[in-house]
Amino acid sequence: MPTYERLDYGSPDGSHWGGASTDNLGCYGVTPVSRYADGPPASTYLTTSTADGIATTTWGFISSGHISAMIATVSSMKEALTRFGIMTSGGF
Repeated sequence: MPTYERLDYGSPDGSHWGGASTDNLGCYGVTPVSRYADGPPASTYLTTSTADGIATTTWGFISSGHISAMIATVSSMKEALTRFGIMTSGGF
């Protein structure tokens, strides 16, 4: 049977890692980093409406600018997870 080490003491309320946004954390041997800060998330729930009131879009975006904003948001999330050690830096 495997044995695991707990990172908390079993509080019924859970555990809290990093008491401040400037505290450094890291996983899987990466150098600990502070909280990744980036701009506001892109909205991915944008639609347009036709004269008859039926919402129509291609892939749920009004323009290429909206899909570009979503791509930037996903890329930012990948960067944060890579710095923290949860993802590798390989492409997708």
